[in-house]
Amino acid sequence: MSLTLAYNIARGALASNAATASVVSRNLANAENPDASRKTALLVTDATGGVHVAGVANEVEAALLEQSLKSTSASSHSAEVAKVLQTLSAVVGDPELEGSPAALIGQFRSALQTAAASPHDTTSLQGVLSSAEALTESLNSAAELTTSTRRVAQDTIETAVGDLQSLLGAFSDLNREIVTGTALGRDVTDQLDRRNSLLRGIADLVDIRTQERSDGDMAIFLANGTVLFETSARSISFDGNAALLPGQPGSALRIDGVPQTDGESLGGKIGGLLVVRDELTLELGSQLDEIARGLIVATSESDQSASPSGPAQAGLFTYPGGPGLPASGSVAVGLASSISVNANANPALGGALERIRDGGISDPGDPRYVYNAGSLPGYAGRLNELIDGLSADQPFASSVSVSVTNGGVLAFATASAGWLEGERSTSSADSEQKRLLADKAAGAWQSEAGVNLDDELSALMALERSYQASTRLISAVNSMFDALLSAVR
Repeated sequence: MSLTLAYNIARGALASNAATASVVSRNLANAENPDASRKTALLVTDATGGVHVAGVANEVEAALLEQSLKSTSASSHSAEVAKVLQTLSAVVGDPELEGSPAALIGQFRSALQTAAASPHDTTSLQGVLSSAEALTESLNSAAELTTSTRRVAQDTIETAVGDLQSLLGAFSDLNREIVTGTALGRDVTDQLDRRNSLLRGIADLVDIRTQERSDGDMAIFLANGTVLFETSARSISFDGNAALLPGQPGSALRIDGVPQTDGESLGGKIGGLLVVRDELTLELGSQLDEIARGLIVATSESDQSASPSGPAQAGLFTYPGGPGLPASGSVAVGLASSISVNANANPALGGALERIRDGGISDPGDPRYVYNAGSLPGYAGRLNELIDGLSADQPFASSVSVSVTNGGVLAFATASAGWLEGERSTSSADSEQKRLLADKAAGAWQSEAGVNLDDELSALMALERSYQASTRLISAVNSMFDALLSAVR
């Protein structure tokens, strides 16, 4: 080996060391960045035996990144559902809560039992009226909470869709930079990190799958196969101002004009919000409407004449469609928000408390619906009938998720509370499990492809030894040149 060649090899080694040290420094700067992958200087040997840096590459763990994206979507989806169920359950789901419909039906029955023990006592009849008013207010509030939860979900979906559009726009710009830079042989590792960060943001909103192509290009698909990005972002639209009709699903998210209505399939935060808006709140609203219908039927008044011919009519509990009863077997949408205590039993509204005991609430002018025709103060027959009516079997709509074979409206309300609590418990456990899986998936990716301070410090020590070796070689070559020149003189 000539001295010139040895010198050139050593000089090339120093240049490679400097370039590699720069890469290590970048890694150290990104040590706290969860989206950064470890960068490696690509060293190649030339024809003379020297080395030089041919480029910089990212650590690639595509399978782990894909799993991390999938876990992020699942965690975000379940978290949205669990959060809403926690709120709903805290207000209307626990039968032990004094304000829940199930608990207030029990209190209403207790008030009726107290009144039946002393039907002449005006105070006990007032207790029945107060309990009935608290029950209708609870149903009205629960229905309003359900409706407002749907509206909040709708508004949040609109915001999330805007975020998705922004992320896809930024992804398009970065993807173009990466494709162009790769074709020109530039270092695009920082752009790849930023693109991975955008992918995590997109995965938080919807469940996605990715496909890498030539020159670093990437396509994004929804988990159901719908193209989200391929060369350019697909058109995404959502009408957040569309009216939310009671009992009906809201407006759909559209990608290239195709509606995406299945929240479970869509995944991510947006999918979870669609489940909340179009499934959970609609189901709970239907159950509340059935509780309201059950109360109206359970407290209805019938024709008491010797030859009854009049239809059953809404008594203590009524609604805007009264005095006729709401139809059984199907959900009367919006009934829980409109149920009220009949004014004919409320002295403050011109009614009479004694009608709770005697009947005739539905139509005070029609004697056929009066149970205590003699106005006997000790009459308890109607009060006992009201007590029995709360537990009397009646059909409930088969379209709701709650089913009871006996026990009447009280059993249905209790079963509805149990359904909501069960959904909340299951969703909370599922959310926690998926959060842990997402954390583990992100940790696994970071462990394999992320920056490790110990590794980088070890690399710096190796570079230091390489630098020392190169400088010793240059020093030796320099001494040989000096000796050679001295001999020539």
